[in-house]
Amino acid sequence: MSRIQKVIIAEDVKSIHQGLASVLQEINIAETEFVQYCDDAYLLIKKAEQNQEPYHLLITDLSFARDHRDVNLEDGETLIKALKEEQINIKILVFSIEDRAQKIKKFFKYLDIDAYVCKGRNDQKDLKQAIHHLNKGKKFYSEAVGNLCEENKQYEITNYDIKILELLEEGYHQSEISTRFKDENRNPSSTSSIEKRINNLKNFFKAKNTTNLVAKAKDLGII
Repeated sequence: MSRIQKVIIAEDVKSIHQGLASVLQEINIAETEFVQYCDDAYLLIKKAEQNQEPYHLLITDLSFARDHRDVNLEDGETLIKALKEEQINIKILVFSIEDRAQKIKKFFKYLDIDAYVCKGRNDQKDLKQAIHHLNKGKKFYSEAVGNLCEENKQYEITNYDIKILELLEEGYHQSEISTRFKDENRNPSSTSSIEKRINNLKNFFKAKNTTNLVAKAKDLGII
């Protein structure tokens, strides 16, 4: 496995660039590129791939402040999704203040990121450990996020559940979700199956009703 030597960092706060540069220098990363917009990161990664000089690692924040510039990729999550859709072979490390376990677990499980480091008191140490793990072909997440990678014994949130929650948020009723799933060949698609799944989600999140369920899912960063 090739060692990480070429890194691109998407982070809109310039002062954070300095801290990251210091960490990367300490662990002898040969080449680093800093950008403040996700669009720029995407284009540089694509260009490097086409030139057969690919980046080995993307370090990206999740939140990016809006300014005068129009952008296609507004945040780190949309950047990651775009790279995954293009099937670009690059390791991804998320570097963010986001500390909601379900949100972070979603990044590992559904976007297949390689590492997650929480910004904070121990972030420089965690970054070094993360890159050490990645060089060994292992995944890494900050201790601060706890046991997010442990399987939940009560209920495992799936892509199917997330899609139901997203459609509920958009105002779809159970019968309309059923029709949508049938059109998309998504199974199970019966109204009774969807109703059962929604009830399971209500029990898991201790939600009083569907509106409360959607609100709790949003608070946890699942949708």
